[in-house]
Amino acid sequence: MPDPQVAPTRATAQRRADRIRQFQAELAALESDGALALAADQRSRLDAYHAALLERLASTFDVDVSDTQKQFSRGMQAIAIIGAIALAASVFLFFFHFWGRMGTALQVAVLIAAPLVATGLTELASRRQRLRFLTGLVALVAVACLILNLEVVGEIFALTPTPEAVLAYAVFALALAYAYGQRLLLAAGAVVLSVYVAASIVRLAGGWWMPPDLFLRWEGFVLPGVALLVWSSVPHRLRDDFPGVLRGTGLAVIGVAIVVLSREGQRSWLPADERTIEAVYQILSFIVPAAAIGLGMRRGWTGALAIGSLLFTIALVTKYVDWWWDWMPKYLFFLAVGATALGLLWVFGRVRARLRIS
Repeated sequence: MPDPQVAPTRATAQRRADRIRQFQAELAALESDGALALAADQRSRLDAYHAALLERLASTFDVDVSDTQKQFSRGMQAIAIIGAIALAASVFLFFFHFWGRMGTALQVAVLIAAPLVATGLTELASRRQRLRFLTGLVALVAVACLILNLEVVGEIFALTPTPEAVLAYAVFALALAYAYGQRLLLAAGAVVLSVYVAASIVRLAGGWWMPPDLFLRWEGFVLPGVALLVWSSVPHRLRDDFPGVLRGTGLAVIGVAIVVLSREGQRSWLPADERTIEAVYQILSFIVPAAAIGLGMRRGWTGALAIGSLLFTIALVTKYVDWWWDWMPKYLFFLAVGATALGLLWVFGRVRARLRIS
């Protein structure tokens, strides 16, 4: 029977550790203000309990139990991403350096083996909680190897490019994300899956699924964005930090599509003139972020709140450019943008205060 004191996933374990540290800080403040005074034996038992629990969480899930550890973890995450990009580039360059010296059979064997080996290394790293950053690094390299596999095999055998290859990249990235709890891979896989859906829609409409045709009809990205929002509402018992990533990615995909269509109405499938289409999407460029901000505040979705605020700001600044850039002195233009930012901060601050009171 699992220990009820230990959270079932690293995400929930980290939240438990954060709550313990916040409780300890508040308890110390209460004692300092004289609002609470625990007996010596009570404080001793409480401190011992928290110390043992934090040690168990740290050893089992490799959580950060101090602010210093959190700072180091952020740095290690950045290093892991840079390392993954560097290793992926190394793999690509290594293959192309020795490619001409290999026969076709050896080339295919190497291409097939590369993602399998990288996936095996990901599994080995995942079995050691303290190698979680290495797990993410090798998982990203595994995805890069699969991309290299399909792209180069297609060139060797002169295969016609199809969006199904993009689907394979997305499915592989998402599978690794769910298997090993990798949020970056989840976001990347969700974006690639959105590209696949948009490309498939363009192909069904009779166009070429790759750029530039892919980006001639941006409504194709709205559908997968909405699907990601629906996906985020599905309970994730084992990956309870994934819905926020899916929600944020879906909002970003929808937001980018709306911003593009609000500026370039000719990239729409709507049967209307360009000006009307742009006007419709300009209205949506405010409504969608406002809805995201409202839901984010109401339900505590910090990612949705942040992305909604960013999209709202982008929409507002683009309208300012339309209205004032050509005739207003530039210092006045940026003064207006800055004043608007201060106004938004004041509004959000008032709303935040009301939420705190309620």
